[in-house]
Parts: sequence; C-alpha cells; structure tokens
Amino acid sequence: MHRSESRGYTLVEVIVAIAIFAVMLMLAGMALNQGLRQYHGLMEKGLDFWSYARMIWIDKSFNSVTDYYVRTRADGWFPYFRGGTDSVSYVSLAPLAGKLPVVVWIKKEADGNGSSALTYYELPVYTMTYEEIDRSGLFGDYRKGQAIRMLEQLDSVSFRYYGYDAAKGRYEWFDRFEGNRMKRLPALIQVSYRQGDSKGSLVFNLNVNSLLKTAYNATYSNKP
Repeated sequence: MHRSESRGYTLVEVIVAIAIFAVMLMLAGMALNQGLRQYHGLMEKGLDFWSYARMIWIDKSFNSVTDYYVRTRADGWFPYFRGGTDSVSYVSLAPLAGKLPVVVWIKKEADGNGSSALTYYELPVYTMTYEEIDRSGLFGDYRKGQAIRMLEQLDSVSFRYYGYDAAKGRYEWFDRFEGNRMKRLPALIQVSYRQGDSKGSLVFNLNVNSLLKTAYNATYSNKP
C-alpha cells in the first residue's frame, strides 16, 4: 500500500503567483483608466458636437423666417415679428419637429441658480391671427410646444436688430423691432451674452426682407 503525501507551495511559487496577480491587477487598472479617458473624451466631443449642431439648427430657423402677414384694425397688414431686448418672436419655415411652419419665441429666462438661460419655443402657426399669437405668448401657451435650451448659465443676454428705418431712409441698429411699426422684417439679429469673464455675440441673418413687400399693406389696407 502506497501512502500519498501532500506537497505544499514553496515560498518561491507563492511570490511568483503574487507577482503575476499584481501585474494582472496593474494591467486591468491601466485598461480601465484608458477606457475612462476615452469615454470622457467622447462625451466632451459629443457635448461639443451637440452644442454646435444646436446652433447650426437655430441659425437655420432664423434663415427660414418668413413674411407671415397678419392684420390688426389699428395697423393694417404687416409681417409678424416682435423683437425686444430680452426676447424675440417670429414665424419660421424650419421647425424643430414636424414639417409645418411654426411661430417661434426665444426668451431670456431665469436659470434657477441666479443666472439666465436662452430658451427656444415653437408652436405650429397654422392660420393663427396676430391676436392668437399674442395670447399664446402672453399666457405661456408656447410652453406646450417643442422647446430647446440655446444657452445656459449666462450672467447677461440681450437682443439687437439691424433693419431699415423708412423715416430716416437708412439701415441702423434697434433695441426693439416690431413688425406692426416697421412694416418689414429686420435684416440681422444680434444676441450678445456674458458668461463669467467671457463675452460672446451671435449674429443671425434673415433672408426674406424685401422692401417691395411694403406694398402689400397699401394694396390690402382697404379690404376687410
């Protein structure tokens, strides 16, 4: 009868096993760190990409502004446009969602932490009158539609408008630009903002600004 003898690990074998295990842990840690760095890099690039894509789309919205004529008893026919220092509203053929033309509101709003944000809202315009659009803006119905944040964590933001002043016979910058008073659309919209120590300015071009369309009011002003 043979007696089996159990043989333990030698000190050298234990040291080698520990060394191999330590090397495997080190390699796994390096791979994890490399993966996290790549992930964070992709996330940053992704955020930059979406910020860039968002501004490209907003630019398209402004470029697709259309002469959506509305009428009031006091002002007759005029292209809908309302521009102030902290908001702007217009009708665009390039919606955020769907294919229908939309009435757009871009508003300066409180960000919740003492700063401001610039938010885009839209609703299908269908055949809305000036009064219906005005009520949607006054009572906040625009919040029922699509929305997107353009800029966030701003210390200040303001709008200016470059357009033709018929009374002076020249183009100039305005702090306010109303379609019912100017009877036309502005040529440019400037958004100036400050974020900490940095300042920025965005300028958007409106492609439909024919002065010939001012004849529309004269042609239809006597019609009910």
